[in-house]
Amino acid sequence: MRILEIPEGTTEIKNYEYRGLKELEQVLIPNSVKKIGKHAFYDCRNLKNIRISGNLHEIEDGAFKNCDSLRYVEVTADNHETGCMKNIVADLSHEIVFHIQYSDGQARLLVPSYSYDYEIDINSRVFHEVVYGSGDAYQRCVSKEKIDFGEYDFLFSVAKREEQEPTLFELITDRLEYPYQLEEKAKERYLAYLKEHAVSYVKQKIESNDQKGLRLAADCGLFRKEDMEEYLELAGKEKKIESMAFLMEYQNQYFPVILQEFEF
Repeated sequence: MRILEIPEGTTEIKNYEYRGLKELEQVLIPNSVKKIGKHAFYDCRNLKNIRISGNLHEIEDGAFKNCDSLRYVEVTADNHETGCMKNIVADLSHEIVFHIQYSDGQARLLVPSYSYDYEIDINSRVFHEVVYGSGDAYQRCVSKEKIDFGEYDFLFSVAKREEQEPTLFELITDRLEYPYQLEEKAKERYLAYLKEHAVSYVKQKIESNDQKGLRLAADCGLFRKEDMEEYLELAGKEKKIESMAFLMEYQNQYFPVILQEFEF
């Protein structure tokens, strides 16, 4: 069973009910569900995405523990409540993306990964907990009844210190593509980072054949005439046909080749 659609009218998913389903990839949970019991989806290691209601607050311990592939969660939050998110991230430490459907718009938020380790202070013989990655801070940001988007955007300063470019690029792309409650100052910070790393950003989008990313690059004015030949060469080398077509169309529209006229 790859897709599990919980029947409408179901109010509770019981303890351990779907644990260990190795083939399960997607779960669709209706608004009628009010409780997900302990370890309900424990060890569903191929579960990739779930759809859930934002007002489902009662998700008990370990419901999604060991769901190592779970990376995409769609949340319906007509009343702006997103309490279910805190219960989901509590079981996970890897990167996860929340796509939130509000009554007045959409948001797409990436929560980076994180890990813990312990270092010993030899002199005092005391262990100190060390956190790697910004995911722990972002998790605390979304672990609320309602998301504080200002706090989420403020954490980008932390992410820049802790995360690699691919994660930062995806975080920015999601935030700019779905600018729900995005303040102008935060938008300017995201754009400034993209412009500073424009070549790396465009190359990554070409290699992943990400057309949305390329369109965002165009909208943000990241393309320069002197870089287009390098981009086209990369798209050809990687056999990214869609990216090649996009770049050629953009070049013809904004950087057309002007043929020199000769008088005889």
